[in-house]
Amino acid sequence: MRHRVTAALATTAVVSLIAATPAQAADSRVFGGDRYGTAAAVSQLLEDGSFNSVYLATGENFPDALAASAAAGGDQSRVLLTGRYVLPQATRDEMARLDASVVYLVGGTASVSTEVETELDRLGYTVLRLDGENRYDTSATVAQILFDDPDTVFLATGQNYPDALAGAAAAGSLGAPIVLVGQTTVPEAVREALTDDFLPLRPSRFFVLGGQGAIPDGVIDQIRGLGYQNATFERVGGDDRYATAVAVGQRFFASSPSVVLAVGDNFPDALAAGPFAAQTSAPLLLTQAATTPGATAAELARRNPQDRVYVGAARPS
Repeated sequence: MRHRVTAALATTAVVSLIAATPAQAADSRVFGGDRYGTAAAVSQLLEDGSFNSVYLATGENFPDALAASAAAGGDQSRVLLTGRYVLPQATRDEMARLDASVVYLVGGTASVSTEVETELDRLGYTVLRLDGENRYDTSATVAQILFDDPDTVFLATGQNYPDALAGAAAAGSLGAPIVLVGQTTVPEAVREALTDDFLPLRPSRFFVLGGQGAIPDGVIDQIRGLGYQNATFERVGGDDRYATAVAVGQRFFASSPSVVLAVGDNFPDALAAGPFAAQTSAPLLLTQAATTPGATAAELARRNPQDRVYVGAARPS
């Protein structure tokens, strides 16, 4: 596997938080003018403090960004979004407000161009690019570089984003990475990460996100064959993306008095919401902009949470 960790420098940015009047006493919504403003607004929900690093991922496509949410959650940081060629003003402003010194740039130049990296350098930040030849390589690189000998690894399909995003809060709360696998095979980059002598992951426990349609048992058997016959594999999934998010919440945040909700048919809002959910020990449930899916509605009724935070396009119903 070939990874690249490059350094440069970047500086200032500042963002706006747009608060909405809660629909109910227990409800609140955080959003911005677009996906970049929403990510910045979510960042402002987190406790103030000294944030040495932030995670910057593309807001235009999901593959390289999937590993960023769990990493930021485990690092008590946040995910901000950028365009491929332009660093949005909302992101600039929030980075300046946080006074961060290091930017983890997650993904290759096809996701976040050298123009953005150069701009970050000009602004005075130290930039560490974490990337690979593809989405699987990038997820393995993030896991190996940013997680110190994790005992637990989450597995998610790299074919789509909902399972990885729903699992990011749980992974972040445990300080565990999310590694992407194929629908029929374990990608070579992931195989190498699990057997590497230099930066081995070597977990004793795997959580498998999603049902058989996402990650079949055959893929798990391939991982067992890499020397993990004695590892624990636990599947956490449901009939669809909404039910899988519910299952993740029940498994890892059974007694949380709060929930975080983001739309499940697009990735940016849930990507930014993952670290916030992890740091507030709340499940990240998936919904739709105009309606609440049956699995999510049933879980909200069962939990009867004290607080519901709707992120971005998600709206109380």
